[in-house]
Amino acid sequence: MDDSVKVILKKLDDIDSRLKSIEGGKGPSSEAKEAKIERDSLFGKALEMMDKFDEMSSRQLQEVLKIDTKRADSILDQLETAGLGTCYMKEV
Repeated sequence: MDDSVKVILKKLDDIDSRLKSIEGGKGPSSEAKEAKIERDSLFGKALEMMDKFDEMSSRQLQEVLKIDTKRADSILDQLETAGLGTCYMKEV
């Protein structure tokens, strides 16, 4: 895995920790306290792909990672939620 990808993943983990501490202190619901931002196990690989392409479609993600459409769309949503993937196209 590329060093820049490792740095980004580390920073995302730090952000996740901060968000959990904020949610834990203010949320009345126990569900909010236990909320965790879930990432697909192939999130890092998708992040590496984003580094290579200006735009990435779910079709590209499917072909490179050998996954189905639903999982590819989920990974793209996770990238967008993390603020890392705004230039992609979901296949309809």
